[in-house]
Amino acid sequence: MDTDLFTWHTQSDTITDLKHGLSLAQNSGAKSLLILTCHKNHYCEQELSSLFKTCPLILFGGAFPMLTFQNNIFKRGAIIIGFDEVFNVIPYENLSQYSDEDSLEGYISTVLEENNNLCCDDNFLMFYDASVSHFESFIDCLFECLDHAITIAGGGAGSTDLTSQACIFTNHGVLSDAAILVALPKKLYTGTAQGWRILQGPFLASEAHQQALQSLNYQPAYQVYCQAIEEETDYRFTDDNFFDIAKRYPLGIEDINNNLIVRATYSTDSSHLKCIGYIPINSMVYLLEGSVETLLAATEQAITSIKPSTTLSSTMVFDCISRVSYMEEEFSKELNIIEQYCPTSTLFGVLSLGEIANGPNGAIRLLNKSTVISAW
Repeated sequence: MDTDLFTWHTQSDTITDLKHGLSLAQNSGAKSLLILTCHKNHYCEQELSSLFKTCPLILFGGAFPMLTFQNNIFKRGAIIIGFDEVFNVIPYENLSQYSDEDSLEGYISTVLEENNNLCCDDNFLMFYDASVSHFESFIDCLFECLDHAITIAGGGAGSTDLTSQACIFTNHGVLSDAAILVALPKKLYTGTAQGWRILQGPFLASEAHQQALQSLNYQPAYQVYCQAIEEETDYRFTDDNFFDIAKRYPLGIEDINNNLIVRATYSTDSSHLKCIGYIPINSMVYLLEGSVETLLAATEQAITSIKPSTTLSSTMVFDCISRVSYMEEEFSKELNIIEQYCPTSTLFGVLSLGEIANGPNGAIRLLNKSTVISAW
C-alpha cells in the first residue's frame, strides 16, 4: 500500500459491508474518499444518500456496471480509496434542464465563477451519468468556458440499459442527471487506447441528430450498416441479434487530424442507429473492426506511453464495458497488461459507459469502446 493512500475493497453487495469500509476509511486519517460501487449491488438509494450526506470527509465517485481492482473484475462489490489531500469536487446537477447551448454555457460559467474559474487547477477526473443524452454538448461547452488547458480522464456511470438512475456520489447524496469534476492536487498522466481499424468506408453522415444516425449516403443508416457488415463477413442480421453483431463492428468518425473517434451502436429501430455519442452531420463515417490482438496491443501502447517525471501514487482505469462483452474471457489479458506495466502499486478502475480524455488538440472528448488510463 502506498503511504498516502487508504485502500479497501469487497465483493459483497450489501450496504452493511459498505458502511464497514466507509467507517475504516473515515478512521484512516484520509481527507478525501473515492467511492466506487457496482450498479447491481443491493443498496437502498435513500440509505446510501444518507450515508454520504453524513460523511465528514470529502467524497466522490459513482456506481458503474463493473469495477476492477489490480487485475480482478468485480461484478458486485465496492472500492474505497482514501487520499491525504482535500480534493475540490465541483458538481453539475440537473443537466437535462440545460439542453440548449446558451443555457448550458451560462450554467457552466456560473459554476466555474463560483470556483474561481478553476484557475489554479489543471488536472481533473470526471464522473457522469451516462444516460444524459446531451453530455457531449456539456463537455464541449465546459472546454470552451475554461480559459486554460487541462488534463482530464473520466467515465460514464449507471446501468447498461442507459436508463436514468442515481449513480453519481457526492456529499450531497447520490445524484442522477449529473456530472462531477474532481480537481486533483497532483499532475495527471494519461494514456488512451482503442485498437479498432477501418473495415469499410467512408460513408457520409447525411442525416444525424446527436446520438441518432438516420442516414448514410442518403440511405437509411441501419440498412447501409447491415449491408456493409454482411458484404465483409459471414454474419447475417435477424430480428434479435443486432447487439451481438454490432459489438464487433463499431463506427468511426474521422476528425480534422485524421484520428478515428469510435462510436458504439447499441440499438436500432430498423431505420436509424442509436450511438453512444454524437455523429456530426456531414462527417465521414467508417465501419470498423478489431480483434483481441489489436485491442490488447493498443492497451499496451497506452499504458507504456505514461512516462511520469515524478513518483505517482494512484492509477485509475476507465475501461469501456463493451470491451468486456467483445473480448469475453480474454478481457483478463487486458487487465494483466495494465497491471504488468502499471507505474504505481495501487491500481483500480471501472468498466464504464463511455470514456473521457483529451483529444490531440487538448479538447475534452467522449470516447467509446476505449481504454483511458490515468495516473497521478
